[in-house]
Amino acid sequence: MNLSIVDIFIYCSTALVICISLFYAYAKYKLSYWSRRGVKTPPTHLIFGNFGDSLTLKKPPSEVLREIYNYADPDDPYIGFYIFHKPMLLLRNHDVMKQIFIKDFDVFPNRRFGSANQRDALGLDSILSIQQPRWKYLRNKLTVALSGQRLKNMFPLIIECGQPMLNFMKNLSMSSSNKTEVKELSGRYVTDIIASVIFGINATSFDEKKDAFWKNSLNIFYGFMRSMIMIMIFFIPEWIPLFGPTIKIYTNYFRKIFWDSMNSREKSGYKRGDFIDFLLTLKNEEQDPIYKFEGDHLLAQSASLLIAGIEATADAIAFALYNLARHPELQATLYDEIQTHISGKELTMDLITEMSFLDSVLIETLRLHPPLPIVDRIATRNYKLLSTGLIIEKDIPVYISINATNQDPKYFSNPHDFIPLRAETGNKKFYESLAFGLGQRSCIGKLQNFITRKRYVVIFSFPFYIHKCQIDIICTIIYLKFSGQRLGLLIAKVALITILSNYILDYEPSKKDDKGIIHVFTYAADGLYVQLKKREKGA
Repeated sequence: MNLSIVDIFIYCSTALVICISLFYAYAKYKLSYWSRRGVKTPPTHLIFGNFGDSLTLKKPPSEVLREIYNYADPDDPYIGFYIFHKPMLLLRNHDVMKQIFIKDFDVFPNRRFGSANQRDALGLDSILSIQQPRWKYLRNKLTVALSGQRLKNMFPLIIECGQPMLNFMKNLSMSSSNKTEVKELSGRYVTDIIASVIFGINATSFDEKKDAFWKNSLNIFYGFMRSMIMIMIFFIPEWIPLFGPTIKIYTNYFRKIFWDSMNSREKSGYKRGDFIDFLLTLKNEEQDPIYKFEGDHLLAQSASLLIAGIEATADAIAFALYNLARHPELQATLYDEIQTHISGKELTMDLITEMSFLDSVLIETLRLHPPLPIVDRIATRNYKLLSTGLIIEKDIPVYISINATNQDPKYFSNPHDFIPLRAETGNKKFYESLAFGLGQRSCIGKLQNFITRKRYVVIFSFPFYIHKCQIDIICTIIYLKFSGQRLGLLIAKVALITILSNYILDYEPSKKDDKGIIHVFTYAADGLYVQLKKREKGA
C-alpha cells in the first residue's frame, strides 16, 4: 500500500493529537489527587506540577515552598502540591507537625531525602538518609560520639582553629577596601574545625596555597551540576541512580584523607579525643549484621558530618555576623555579655552555656535563615490525621517549610525582623528546635540521651530522696546545661565570641545582599559583606 505524503502527514498528526490528548487526560487526573481529597493546591503546571521554577532553576526550592505555603488560607493546616505529577503535602500547623513528626514517628520514620538508593554506602547509606530499623541502630551508636564529655575533649581542637582565622582577618582589616565576605570567612573556619575534629587533620583552609580540603569541600556544594544534584536528592530521589557516578565524583579525595588518618591513628595508638578515635572504637567492636562499621560505612559517618556540618554551621555564623553588623546596638549588647563572662578567663564550654544573649542571637538567626530550610518524612503505611480526617497514603511525602513556618505572621509579630529577645511564647521552643529538624530524626547533635539522664538519676537520687519524677526533671536540666551544646552551635558560638572580642562589624547597605541563589541550602548569591574594625583591646 502506497501512502502519499499527505496521508502520512494526516496519520502522524492524528497519532500526535491522540498522544497529546492521552497525556493531557493522564496529567489532569494525576494533578487532581489533592482536589479529590478536598485539599487545596496552588495552580499547577501540566508537566512540572508546582515545582517548575526550581526544576528550571528560576527560584530556589525554599522560595517555591514559601510561595506554596503562603498560597493557603491562614488557618489551613496543610496544603497540597506536586513535583511533576507526584503529590506532596506541605504542613502549616504546629500541632499537625508535632503529631506527624513526633507522636506518630512509627508511621513516618524515614526521610524522603536520598531514599531511593540505600546501596550507596558513602553518600546515602549514612545517618542522613538511612531507613528504619537500621537508622535507630546507627543513631544509638553515633549519639555517644557527640556526648557532652566528648565535646569537651574536642573543645581545645575547636579553640585552636580560631587563631588562623584571626590572622586571616587581620590581613583583611588592613586592606584598602576592608570589606569581608563573611560566608567565605566562616566557611574556611568551619572547614578547619570539621577537618580537625572529624577527619583528624590540619586543613589549613586560610592558607590559599594549602587549602585543598576547603576547595574540595566547595566542590560538594557549589556549581550548576551540584545544585541540580542537591535538588534531585531532596526532591526527586527516584532519579539518583541515573546520576550515581556524578554524585560520587568528589569522594576520592576525602576517602584518601580519611583512611590515611584512620590507618595512621590505628598504627600509632595515639589518642586525640576526636571523631577518628571514636570510629576506631566502633571498628574494633563486635559487629552487628544490621550495620557493620567497616569500609565505606566508616567513611560515611565522617562524610555525613562534613556535609551536614560545614554548610549549616558556616551559614549560621555568616548570617549572625551579617545581622549583628546591621544592628550595632545588638552587637554591643552581645559584646558586653562576652566581656562580662570571659574577660580575663580561659574560654570553656561551661562559660559559653551562661551566655543567654548569645543563644538568642543564634536562635533568631536560625529562625530567619535556616541553613537547610526544609524537613521531610515519608509515610510507611496509610495514615489518618485525626484532627482533620485526611488520609495520607503510603509513600506520600510530607514537608515542612522551615523559613515559611518561622516567618508566619500568625505565629510571630514582625516576623521578618531580627529580634533576638523575642517574647517567650508557646511557639518559641518549637521554632528554636525546628532548624535542627523535628522529632527523633532531628539533628544528632541535639544530644537528648536518656542513658545520660539515667546516669544522673543514680548519682543524685541517694542523698536527696526526691520523688522519681522530680529527679528525672532536675537531671534533664543539669544534663542539658552541661552536655547540651550541639557541635554546630558550639562551633558557631566560639566563632562569634572570637570575632566580636577582636573586631567591630560595620554594615554598608546593598540592594543585592538578600538575593537568593538556586540551591537547597540557604545562600545569599552576591555574598554577605561586612567591614571589620579592630578593637583597641582584643581578647
